[in-house]
Amino acid sequence: METITIELTNPKALNLLTELAELNLIRFIKQEPVVKPKLSSLLRGSISTQAADEFNESIQKSRNEWERNI
Repeated sequence: METITIELTNPKALNLLTELAELNLIRFIKQEPVVKPKLSSLLRGSISTQAADEFNESIQKSRNEWERNI
């Protein structure tokens, strides 16, 4: 047996699949949705507090340079 994942692009397709399941040609397998962790939780703690502070200071300095009148 081969298991595949499909994406229905038309609501009528579900009716066709249901009919195939009633004929025992296919079987529906219930799966729990995959929960992906947030990127912020993956990156938390990846740089030191000191490096983050230096980075924030650099960004603020850069922003201030763009806001000055020339």
